[in-house]
Amino acid sequence: MDEFIKTLTEQIRCVKAREGVARELSDHILDQAGAYEQSGIEHDKAVEMAVREMGDPVEIGVSLDRIHRPRMNWKMLLLTFILSAAGLLIMYCVYGNSLILSKQAAFTVLGIAVIMAVNFVDYSVLGRFGYVPYILLTVALLIGKSVFPYLNGRQPSMSMLAYLYVPVCAGILYRLRGGGYGSLIKGILMIGITSILGMQFSSNILVGANIFLIMNITMLVAVRKNAFNADKKIMTTIILAITVMPVVCTAFLCMVYRGRSFRIERLRSFFMASKHPETSGYIYMATRSILSNLRFIGHGNDVNGYDEVVNASNSMIPLQIMYSYGFIFGILLLLLFAVFIITAVKIVRSQKNRFGALVSLSSFLVIFLNCFEGILMNLGLYPVTTISIPFITFGGSVAFVYSVLIGLLMSVHRYENVITEKTKKYQSRYRLNIKLERR
Repeated sequence: MDEFIKTLTEQIRCVKAREGVARELSDHILDQAGAYEQSGIEHDKAVEMAVREMGDPVEIGVSLDRIHRPRMNWKMLLLTFILSAAGLLIMYCVYGNSLILSKQAAFTVLGIAVIMAVNFVDYSVLGRFGYVPYILLTVALLIGKSVFPYLNGRQPSMSMLAYLYVPVCAGILYRLRGGGYGSLIKGILMIGITSILGMQFSSNILVGANIFLIMNITMLVAVRKNAFNADKKIMTTIILAITVMPVVCTAFLCMVYRGRSFRIERLRSFFMASKHPETSGYIYMATRSILSNLRFIGHGNDVNGYDEVVNASNSMIPLQIMYSYGFIFGILLLLLFAVFIITAVKIVRSQKNRFGALVSLSSFLVIFLNCFEGILMNLGLYPVTTISIPFITFGGSVAFVYSVLIGLLMSVHRYENVITEKTKKYQSRYRLNIKLERR
């Protein structure tokens, strides 16, 4: 059997795939040999018969080589190029041939390089090293907090860099698999701590809330895939209850504190803009007025308050484009994002191993949630805040973080048929066992 498997796996050019294929073949041969043994055949003879039944190892190995090899997701890469070019064109229309456009062009080129680099890196390193990337990222963010410049009391660069916690936490969630309710509690604590860290580093409640929501969804998917080996219904109920708790608390604070907190006041002004048309609700009333005066093609009708709306957030660029050139450009941009999102969803849904599913899902949710919130905000359906829309929000950290996330999606797809949960390299290399003895 060993010689058969060795000859077969030598035909597979991707070295990383050989171990997983060898294990699957070994399990299959031993299962078939076990069936022969039940009919009274000796073990060695049964194994020999099972191996002979497999066929020519060279021919099988060549066939498996076509399947178990890295694959480049050319569609995702092409869409990234198209959206990057569209983003630069949009910035040219908004800012003109300025320093901002030159910087963003450089950020875009570097972003493509980051995507390609992450694409070729084995994403399973996040699962092998567990808490090490988490600690290193926290140290890096602490350094960034003291280095990056402030703008209006915030550090825009930190708002995006905090999202790098998401795929790292997906790796930790995978390492907690099989631990029952104890692992669930550890996962909940990790998500809570990470959300607070994300909020503190970014100085943005929305970033912490998004990390909290994304990681709870990721953990819910892990539970549905039976990652923790415990009652799915009980775990699902616990996670859902924890997920909706912040929403309930926020609603309660809105009723109790009314206008005594500026954040509560901002939420109240969004939901009741018509009652505050001259004060806190002015931005939302003006946004609705701009949207109602858009034309299908060409410049929209003049609207009072346009400058205040587009200057309220750096994420109002889509509304500026639609107002200046017509609603059709907003539709085209939305269609491009829709194709990109659908392509990413296909990557997530195609994953057979749990770790690939968790990493791709968490990375996708960061991109999707920011896209979704940004689109809603430009349509006046979401409170005005700081949101970084992929490809069209200016900034080096924005380009870097989205490039890492897109690269991870492509890496998961690339090694989809190479890495399995049975591969040793896929699992943790080191384990520390401490034994306490009483004297």
